[in-house]
Amino acid sequence: MVAIEITAATVKIGDQLVVGGRPYTVCDMSALASGGKLLHFAGGESFHMGCFTVLWASRHISQLPGFITPRARRYEGTRRQRATR
Repeated sequence: MVAIEITAATVKIGDQLVVGGRPYTVCDMSALASGGKLLHFAGGESFHMGCFTVLWASRHISQLPGFITPRARRYEGTRRQRATR
């Protein structure tokens, strides 16, 4: 899980938000004409997220677009040492 900033344009189903000190998981959402989104949570609550609202959310790493897991450097042992003269 990673903490990221989200807006109405970047929120996804499965994001975990903290609103008013309580954690909520987004299970459904619908777009509004004003550019915002109406978020529906697993407990039946709803939250109107305006188009300029910025919140912090927790998201699984596997859901991040373009994220590549770090690999061990394979060339580390093959580097040439400078020859001393």
